[in-house]
Amino acid sequence: MYKKYARISVLALLAVAVLTCAAFAAPVHLQSPNWEPHAKAVLNDMLDLYGTGGAKHTENPRPYAVFDCDNSISILDVEEQLAIYQLEHLRFAVKPEQMYDVLITGVPDVNKDLGEDYNHTTVAKIARDASNAYAKLYANGWVAADRSQEKHMDEWMATDDWKEFATKARWLYDAIDDNFDSRVAYPWITYWFAGMTPAQIQELAAESHSFYSTLVAKYPIAWSKRKWTSPANYPGNQGGQVSIGFNQGITISPELKELIAALDADGIDMWINSASYLDVIKAVPIVFGLKGVDGIVAMTNIIKDGKMTNEYDYAFHDQTQGIGKSTTIEKIIRPKYAGRGPILGVFDSQGDFNFVTEFKDMAVGLCLNRQRKDDAALCAAIALWQDKNNIDLAKALSMGDTRYVLQGRNENIGQLWPKNATLLLKKKEGVLSPKGEKWLAMLDGGMKPADLINNYTKFKGNAKMFNGYKSR
Repeated sequence: MYKKYARISVLALLAVAVLTCAAFAAPVHLQSPNWEPHAKAVLNDMLDLYGTGGAKHTENPRPYAVFDCDNSISILDVEEQLAIYQLEHLRFAVKPEQMYDVLITGVPDVNKDLGEDYNHTTVAKIARDASNAYAKLYANGWVAADRSQEKHMDEWMATDDWKEFATKARWLYDAIDDNFDSRVAYPWITYWFAGMTPAQIQELAAESHSFYSTLVAKYPIAWSKRKWTSPANYPGNQGGQVSIGFNQGITISPELKELIAALDADGIDMWINSASYLDVIKAVPIVFGLKGVDGIVAMTNIIKDGKMTNEYDYAFHDQTQGIGKSTTIEKIIRPKYAGRGPILGVFDSQGDFNFVTEFKDMAVGLCLNRQRKDDAALCAAIALWQDKNNIDLAKALSMGDTRYVLQGRNENIGQLWPKNATLLLKKKEGVLSPKGEKWLAMLDGGMKPADLINNYTKFKGNAKMFNGYKSR
């Protein structure tokens, strides 16, 4: 009997020893040489501090990070590339008599003159042209929500009907964004999925992600800018001839995969907060093999009878862009973590600015550099100022600041590289936009990061609504 209990006691002690060793195991660090050195050091310090065994780690609830997806997790924009795939493959469930209404949904003034850059035409005229051409494609039996008509793809892409529809539908996205607001344009492009089931949207997105990421991996030259032009004299068109350019290419760098996996290994949860449609983003971890994604919030439309409508679901949460990213974190994510905010924000642009500046718990902001002219340039300038002044993570936190870091990349081959400069697709390499340079000069002149963010977003930045630095 004594031996039996002695054996149990020994096993129990061994179990405790194993658990103790596991609890204090060395954190997983970022290793890739393609990280910008300051970014790599700060992120590894964060993993030490907030990861399992770190001074700021808690297990219930765990710390968590929030990542933007398009142009942050991914290089280039998965939903904008999906729009091209959807148009090329004619994957729609919209009836022809409904397409015009879909294409004008949410536009506050469809008869507004769109200005010189947009041929002084209107959304109404271009939407009518696109929907009329769509009706002809639909009458030929080529439009389907599934892949059943793909055998005819070469045939329809050679027609003026397809060129008129595809060019003008994609043209509307840029025209609406430039003339109205991203709060109009971002949900607008999701309405193309009207009539589809969530499963059909996710399947379509997975096909697009896989197709274009495989294409650019196999043919690096496929990282390019493309252009479509509508027919010169399309019968009955009201909006005239238009052209639209767009980027081609999708990948997720090994470094972003490494960061997500390191967070997971070190006991830090990870959420995606995207301005793309929910089912489009749900396909991303599956297609790209991301390990460690704990949840996703994204644009979400009302579902009726199992199919998506062209109506945003504001009762669920706000649009996940701008201040809506912050309010969605507060409504959906934060309650799961005892009211705590994210410790890491990964971002690239104006639509992410609110959530990476407003939360008190935000320790690190990783900015994927796109030489932005908007308020994301504020964070990029702060990152460079913190680099120059040797402010590490511990010092930034002691000063009451988020430690921002700036990661560069080469968009022409879809890779990160170990510097903060970026080579944008078919453009010149650079670090900051002129606006960013001005904001860096203000910091060099003695302005504090908190004052820069609070004052210059209100009076000189682009943020329409801003809650205040470290205010949530």
